[in-house]
Amino acid sequence: MLNRRTLMGTAGALALTHKAQAADPLEIFSSDIRPLSIAEGPRRGLVLDIVSEVFKAIGRDVRYTFLPFAETLQRTQSQPGALVTPLARSLQREAGFAWIAKVIDVPQAMGTLGGKPAADLDMARKFAHVGVVRAGVQESFLRDNGFTNLVQFATAAEIAKALAAGEIDAWYATSTEIALQIDAVGRLKDLHIGPTLQAAPVWLAGNKDMASVPVDQIAKAMADLERSGTVQRTYRAYVPGLQSRPIDAMPEPVQLAPLSAPVGGFRAF
Repeated sequence: MLNRRTLMGTAGALALTHKAQAADPLEIFSSDIRPLSIAEGPRRGLVLDIVSEVFKAIGRDVRYTFLPFAETLQRTQSQPGALVTPLARSLQREAGFAWIAKVIDVPQAMGTLGGKPAADLDMARKFAHVGVVRAGVQESFLRDNGFTNLVQFATAAEIAKALAAGEIDAWYATSTEIALQIDAVGRLKDLHIGPTLQAAPVWLAGNKDMASVPVDQIAKAMADLERSGTVQRTYRAYVPGLQSRPIDAMPEPVQLAPLSAPVGGFRAF
């Protein structure tokens, strides 16, 4: 009987331990990539709002940790069970992460200020300096297209300040992020945004070891949100308030591709 009670007690303790572990918050690494993800203030960002709804639907708590973009990738790849978003899926990054659920597609374009007109690839290639976030989709895309005039920055806020100060001629990023950051430095009325050059697919991804993460539940909840129209409503809740005046060639909200859409040639946010 003593042995049986001991075994039963051990089994009960293991069950409680397992239950406690199941309730632990999942860690999501992110960067301040507005309006997709916002480190400070009352709004979380359109991607993080969507992702938060996903985890609410499956009854799991999450903890967001904001780091410079390159560090978010390093931490996610080194920590089993870690998640990361926003992150653009690509053939080049396919083997480095577990790809759990597509969140949304977002347009990428060149932003310029003042006397410089809205720029496409050919025009921007002639500029002296084009700003990009280090290790992001924009840097890789432009290098693949022959750009040798890139200036790397750790954060979008730094690029906005450099553009406003005339230290760079253009900034290649998400159209909506450019508008938000330039508005924050008081130069929105001078902003020109060029034609969409990419439509980057943003995903919730993670470390290759997802044994502690309910991947199937997350993917199903994301698909349910997309079908219900929540994803598009969240996008529109952010996009209309981004500008106080029309911006040159500002793209319309993108049409969402199906969750089963093929992987494109984009590397990462």
